[in-house]
Amino acid sequence: MPASYSTHLRRRDFLAIAGTALGTGLLPRTSAIAADDDEKPVGPRAKSLTAPALCVAPDRRAAEAGAAMLRRGGNAFDAAVAAGFVEAVVAPQSCGIGGYGATGIAFHAKSQKCVAIDANAVAPRAATPAMFPVIPDRDSKTYKLPDDKHKHGPLSVAVPGVLAGLCTLLERWGTLDRQTVMAPAIRFARDGIALAPAMARTWLTIEAEAEGRAPPGPEDVPKRLPMDDLATTLDAIAAEGPDIFYAGRIGHAIAEHVSRGGGILTTDDMAAYRPLLVEPLSVEVRGQTLFTPPPGAGGLTSLQMVALFDRLCQRDRVPETGSPDAFEFLLEIDKVVWEERLRQLADPRFMAHPPETLLSDSHLDELLERVKKGLADPKPGRLIAPDPLKGTVHLAAADAEGNIVAWTQTHGGGFGAGVMVPKTGIVLGHGMCRFEPRLGWANSVAPGKRPLHNMSPIIALRQGRPVLAVGAAGGRTIVNNSASLAIGRLIHGLGAVETMAAPRLQCESLEPAVIEKAAGPECVTALRARGHALKEAAKDAGTAQLIARDGNSWIGVAESRAPTAAVAAGAG
Repeated sequence: MPASYSTHLRRRDFLAIAGTALGTGLLPRTSAIAADDDEKPVGPRAKSLTAPALCVAPDRRAAEAGAAMLRRGGNAFDAAVAAGFVEAVVAPQSCGIGGYGATGIAFHAKSQKCVAIDANAVAPRAATPAMFPVIPDRDSKTYKLPDDKHKHGPLSVAVPGVLAGLCTLLERWGTLDRQTVMAPAIRFARDGIALAPAMARTWLTIEAEAEGRAPPGPEDVPKRLPMDDLATTLDAIAAEGPDIFYAGRIGHAIAEHVSRGGGILTTDDMAAYRPLLVEPLSVEVRGQTLFTPPPGAGGLTSLQMVALFDRLCQRDRVPETGSPDAFEFLLEIDKVVWEERLRQLADPRFMAHPPETLLSDSHLDELLERVKKGLADPKPGRLIAPDPLKGTVHLAAADAEGNIVAWTQTHGGGFGAGVMVPKTGIVLGHGMCRFEPRLGWANSVAPGKRPLHNMSPIIALRQGRPVLAVGAAGGRTIVNNSASLAIGRLIHGLGAVETMAAPRLQCESLEPAVIEKAAGPECVTALRARGHALKEAAKDAGTAQLIARDGNSWIGVAESRAPTAAVAAGAG
């Protein structure tokens, strides 16, 4: 008998399982993957290395899978897809083939063009603007939702885009066959993976609910988590292609399971899904052209940040990296662009203005004037609390032909909707929670609409040649961190490793901002003396990956704040 969704874990229970076991109350993404000494690396790997071809990912196993494709004669697209599929297995809290969405930006060497993929979630046709009622909160001047249905459970499920995105990336620009590229992920799923006990218990609890069994106790959690159902599903996709997931028997199973639980996803919604090949947005900064996918992706806001920082530096000298001036520039820029982002950005079909107009010189000049006012008179406020369980991975790959890919994929929050389709190993993301639940906003719910999200991969070209690919994971920190990495490398002129290690600051439309303690007490004191409200953190909540041009080779840099992240060489 299928499990009743009335007994599904609510998000607070979700956090309790994970947090209590770790003794922290939260589930740090960077410590989720346990050491696995029996899985030996197949090639050189490190936090940073230089090679003609390489892959960088949040998990070393994904980086090595990508590098293995490069050594087999594959290109950067093959490597990115292999790494993406492995991440979908070894990081089940962050992403999966049922993840709600993905987005990527790439430079295709043969055509000498930047290409972008939008594999965002799509709201079911039965979605309505008022499907998630809100209760105004006069004290905080925001709102509350009476339950977690917008982000946990069947009603939070939109049509998932991750699988279609990976397969499209491979079919359009890869050179290896699907079975070869998916083989490492299938092997990891078949062999089982080692997860932190809290993470493994969460997976097993979701699986038990899907199959109508009692959830496991702490003593029932194995050291190695079996994923036979997922391996079988991946085998079927490798053999038959993504149509089986969307229009075939797997898609039917997904829609039927969600519908039985009270969701609105249908087989027609699944069958109609298509990822979009879209024209990238771009902006010129100091002789370089930065490219990113358009909304719903978050990169438009990231490019605004980079362009506005550059404009402030044209007025003054470029402030030293990590100085009070540099952080203040970022802080006031963040407040201005985030306010615009939350009010105006959405699926481009629902925006008041075409996305590219928000990167025009005239519009950037308007934003610059608002930034200057903020610098003259800082306005502290409140911090919007982040989702403690983040569910995203970012990876990148580059090859000797000059192809380079920056790719981000996600469940949304940790384990997404918390819904597993029985006997498939597929956990579904919660794409519906990325919509604005209130009526009348650009990003409000509508049928067939793609939600606004934070994934912000960026590629920079200089004289038509790719010189940088950056991106990040970590909820709303993604937008800021992608911009900060681009600023560090392209405006401050930092080395690739220095760019990754530089202290970070997070601010949205209001203060207090969150600043890493590595910025130093003198910097923090100076910013507070200027009227800014700051909260110090041991390290930034987000994680990033970077590839930069190094002569005729590439240098890959994995996130120094994440112990599991690595870069692996595909040649050289």
